[in-house]
Amino acid sequence: MSDKKNKHKHKRWNRAAKASQFTRGAGGEMIYVGRHYSFQGDERSYRQGMRQRMALAAVMAVAHLAGGMMPVPALYNTWYVIAPYMLTFFAVVSLVWAVCRMVYWGNPLREYVYDATIKQIPIRATLAMILSMCTLCGQIAYVVTHSLQGVEYLYTLAFSGLEIVVFVCAFLWKGRENQALWSI
Repeated sequence: MSDKKNKHKHKRWNRAAKASQFTRGAGGEMIYVGRHYSFQGDERSYRQGMRQRMALAAVMAVAHLAGGMMPVPALYNTWYVIAPYMLTFFAVVSLVWAVCRMVYWGNPLREYVYDATIKQIPIRATLAMILSMCTLCGQIAYVVTHSLQGVEYLYTLAFSGLEIVVFVCAFLWKGRENQALWSI
């Protein structure tokens, strides 16, 4: 019972912490008065970085969705391929959502947006890398235990290649975010 109360208090505290970053203006509108994080570099490198993030997000999303739309035999009732594939889907969607928020808010980022995007992207990218490799390992296990021929084999190779594309994009994105410099 006390754990439930503490959880509820913690949730309220987080909401209050974000709400404390806003104040009412003269006309009654809410004005953000919290901290802003700015990209430490010139405008050209910021725009180039955002284009790279958008490209990586798009390639990851398309590769992962295209793999899921293929008639790969392992995606039919094989839990050890389907489960990591679905979890990878959520990690990719999370990365796409983060880049969309960054594009929407621009430079400088509000503190709560920075905390939800820049600080979380390396973790989300690592998760996407791990889960895409788990999907690939499940796919390999399926191929080893079942004999595939003809078109099934081609779809399996294409699916595996697309999961490798997801892994590489997440790896590049994680490295890119670790090099990006933001400050208050």
